[in-house]
Amino acid sequence: MLKQVLHVPGMGFALALVDIRDRCTPKGLVLIRSLNTAENAMLLEQNRIDALANNLANVNTSGFKQILTRVEEVTQQGPLMGSNSTVSKYSAGPARAPVLQMYHALDNRPGSVQGTGRDTDVAIIGQGYFEVQTEGGTAYTRHGSFLLDAEQRLTTPDGLSVMGERGPIDLRGKEFSIANDGAIMVDGKITNRLKLVVFEDPTRLEHLGASLVKPPVDMEIRTLDSAEVVVAQGHLEGSNVNPIDTLIAMIAAQRAFEVQSKVMTTEDEMLEKSVNNLPRVSG
Repeated sequence: MLKQVLHVPGMGFALALVDIRDRCTPKGLVLIRSLNTAENAMLLEQNRIDALANNLANVNTSGFKQILTRVEEVTQQGPLMGSNSTVSKYSAGPARAPVLQMYHALDNRPGSVQGTGRDTDVAIIGQGYFEVQTEGGTAYTRHGSFLLDAEQRLTTPDGLSVMGERGPIDLRGKEFSIANDGAIMVDGKITNRLKLVVFEDPTRLEHLGASLVKPPVDMEIRTLDSAEVVVAQGHLEGSNVNPIDTLIAMIAAQRAFEVQSKVMTTEDEMLEKSVNNLPRVSG
């Protein structure tokens, strides 16, 4: 009997695997189900805590959309421990046993809109995302706290160009305004229009950081026409994170993590005692 020790990062103990070999199945491997279950539960709760912490950190970020998590039961597409059908004889369950998997979804519910009085602040009312140009390509945001660069072009706080239907938005002139339909007027003439887009499934958008999101490569993107665009100059949309609810959820996730941690500790100690106390059989 061989005992393999797998160290778990960030924990004060190791996950033990016992390798039992017999004449019928020389490649048989027994996995202690309770350890595996507790480990998976801890990973799920840690992912949940990370998502909630990110939401809480952006509670005051304009246009930020919180990340929601959900756990679903899925069926594995293959044997738990290899392609050998005899392995299931020694596994803790059927070869295609259901497992828990966590998914992330972007919450696209709008945040509250408040007036700022700044001409370069723009809030989207309803659907849509601003399109911006980054070094890595096109990205999208609801964070409408814009600035003017040295060339009087509309940019994000990080210097990324805000895109219009005719390219980057140039505001050189004596005065400018942004109409409710996104039209850019400089010295009384329409020179461009804010480019707002919608996505086939906005819940699948991924955070890039700096209030930017990107869609999966297979997602359809559609540009809103002027009749569908509603924006408010001199206003900003707030984050849709509820700090109280998020904090309560973090506490619950942390407690669940600690419970599974205790389970792993107890099971590891019991396994160690069992292995050390097993009689040695020669021959």
